[in-house]
Amino acid sequence: MTSSPHPSFAALGHIDWNDTTSILRGCTPVFQSLASDPLLLSALVAGIADDSHLADMCEGYDFMHKLVLYDATDLGVRLRLHVYREGFFDRPHNHRWSFASHILRGGYTHRIFGRDDQFGEDTDPDSLLPIHERFEQPGSTYALHHTSVHTVQAEADTISLLVRGPSAKQRFLIVDAAAGGFFWVYGAAQESPEQRASKRLTRDQLANTITRIQRLIADLDSASRSATLDGR
Repeated sequence: MTSSPHPSFAALGHIDWNDTTSILRGCTPVFQSLASDPLLLSALVAGIADDSHLADMCEGYDFMHKLVLYDATDLGVRLRLHVYREGFFDRPHNHRWSFASHILRGGYTHRIFGRDDQFGEDTDPDSLLPIHERFEQPGSTYALHHTSVHTVQAEADTISLLVRGPSAKQRFLIVDAAAGGFFWVYGAAQESPEQRASKRLTRDQLANTITRIQRLIADLDSASRSATLDGR
């Protein structure tokens, strides 16, 4: 287990990951500690470069990068940071694990379609209508059960923190309306070396992403300090 970077992380060991109330209660102190301490957050981001275990789990895609800041292997719990590029729009999907998320910068439109007990390979994408839609903005925190089906549509340079719980299943389903079909996504343990390599950030990509995120965090800190001074 990675050593705890802050006392608030102790609450992660007492979460019932089938209970969204428990998830929100246990993860909120972690989010608050990082949101209120940009130096701590920046140090966690920078530390990935010197931690091969964390670096190996960081992934890059066309419109977003996922960095793993903390991995409690004995609990099956991870803290990730997501940074989105302009144009990110994911497809309806569920998850292998329950999680909580907190927006640090930017924001995204969040649509929830319901539970996945009626979400399968034969789902007609046009039949999926949101039952809940809202804009998640800086300071927004929510918990989502792994059976929930949702999408997010993010603004450029949106940064979110995500604490995921232990895996509840081996795979999750993505419905791709544009392609008129679906595909299953598996955890790292079920992926081939080639599949893992296609997602993993190279050393240079990781270094560039870390630099970019630290710059965005510094901008957040400067904006927060200016707001504090203006409010005096």
